[in-house]
Amino acid sequence: MTQPELTPYPENSPQASLRLIALFIVCDGDVAEGEIDILERLGILETLGADRDLFAQVFDAYCDDLIAHAGTSRYVGLADRDWVDGVLAGVTDPDQRRFLASALLLVARSDGYFADAELTVYRQMLDRWGLDLDQLGAGS
Repeated sequence: MTQPELTPYPENSPQASLRLIALFIVCDGDVAEGEIDILERLGILETLGADRDLFAQVFDAYCDDLIAHAGTSRYVGLADRDWVDGVLAGVTDPDQRRFLASALLLVARSDGYFADAELTVYRQMLDRWGLDLDQLGAGS
């Protein structure tokens, strides 16, 4: 795959974080309503300085970027390592990274199971950001 071209957002902006959430929700190929509802119910969107409308805008832009990235390919790697790294690069703040890692665990559980693609993306995120589950549980 080629280097990902993503809609430009400022580093650590609400949009950069929302794009990561969109990636995580889409990566298993099934957008569950519970995954989106939990973002509001637990105040995740509010904590990021966003609302459902901004999330919908970022989600749409993410899907457009994904389609453009796929080009004429017959296969779109929703959890492609280079693609995921491109999305992860938009979040550099350590506190924001820990918040998102914790929030995405809740999103993954909202539909009752952790899909293989979600697990792959989650592990890559922890690895790239130098986090582990113990750090998240300790709130450090």
